[in-house]
Amino acid sequence: MNWFGADTLAFLADLAAHNDRQWFAANRETYMAAVRDPARNFADALARGMAVAPGVPHTGKIYRINRDLRFSKDRTPYNTHVHIAVWSRDTGAQGPTWMVGLEPGRLTLGAGIMGFSPTQLRAWRTAVAGRDGGELHGILRGLVDRGVRLSQPELKRVPAPYEDGHVLADLLCRKSVTVWRDVEPPSTCFGEAGPGNCADGLAAFSSVVEWLRRHVAGC
Repeated sequence: MNWFGADTLAFLADLAAHNDRQWFAANRETYMAAVRDPARNFADALARGMAVAPGVPHTGKIYRINRDLRFSKDRTPYNTHVHIAVWSRDTGAQGPTWMVGLEPGRLTLGAGIMGFSPTQLRAWRTAVAGRDGGELHGILRGLVDRGVRLSQPELKRVPAPYEDGHVLADLLCRKSVTVWRDVEPPSTCFGEAGPGNCADGLAAFSSVVEWLRRHVAGC
């Protein structure tokens, strides 16, 4: 069974230097052996690992290597990273998601919701402004204090009907929430132990995911 390894990063680095369809076609077998098949195995194993604590089956997804060029000025056809997402089957892809990103020299772990649906956004604001908003604020502050990156709020002003000076204005101005951290070395994800290593790292975000499951995911 193929797993991520040095050959994965070597292929991605070569792809960055030769990002065209002719080169990719000539090296497609290497892509499948070094990137596609290991990514599938990793996603399946990570989904099993993330399902243990909540006791709910999880699903893994590998994002396509082909870039969506419809609205992009950058016409290079391929992504030069691997992006994997895992979510609980009871909340689906719209709920909180665990994320792993791999590129030459960098392994990133993340969690959260990339974009709230309209009903989720209403539930988010209600929960943030309610009695449990302070809990989330404390969770996020603790993560940031430990070097975790928190996504930026999308809105510049607090949405109505909440006051501009609301104590949790930063949270109310959000239409998504994600947390991220880079892991050293990137080889942490290599081999058969890689999915378990990443599951252990993602566990640091469990409190964020659980808060979102309670207040937002089912909306």
